[in-house]
Amino acid sequence: MSAQTLADACARLGHTGLQRTVISNIENGRRRDVSVADVLVLAAALEVAPAALVFPAGYAAEVEYLPGQTADPLEAADWFTGSGAEEDSALALARRHRELERRIRGVYRRIWEQGIAEQRYGLELEDAEAEAGREMARELTVQLHELREVMAGAGLELPPLVGLDRPTGT
Repeated sequence: MSAQTLADACARLGHTGLQRTVISNIENGRRRDVSVADVLVLAAALEVAPAALVFPAGYAAEVEYLPGQTADPLEAADWFTGSGAEEDSALALARRHRELERRIRGVYRRIWEQGIAEQRYGLELEDAEAEAGREMARELTVQLHELREVMAGAGLELPPLVGLDRPTGT
């Protein structure tokens, strides 16, 4: 991609400060300071993760992620994204919330797909199998609501829950 094509893509994203000359200066090392907004827009225009621009895993053996501190680019990217965050950190709690939601929705989707298969192809789903799926979804939903109580107690913003109400009897 040419510097002009990239500048045009950045402008379409609403960031007109990244002109062709600016991009050329960044590429050639004549401009070393790049704002977070610049990195985010460049990443979107290039259709890559922002961390891939900051920590070029696969293109460098080592990066300086803090003054005087180097690491493997992937380790630096993990540090940057907080993948090793403490269990009780806001980031870790939000990730756990997202994962529980995905798991619950996945269980319900499988139950629904099995029901469709039963109707469409005359298959008979074992009642025990369907009930096991529903029980798993209930248990995960209880975990999700317990996690939400922890998050609320920590003063965190709770994501909306669409269709995942608290199970009855809990």
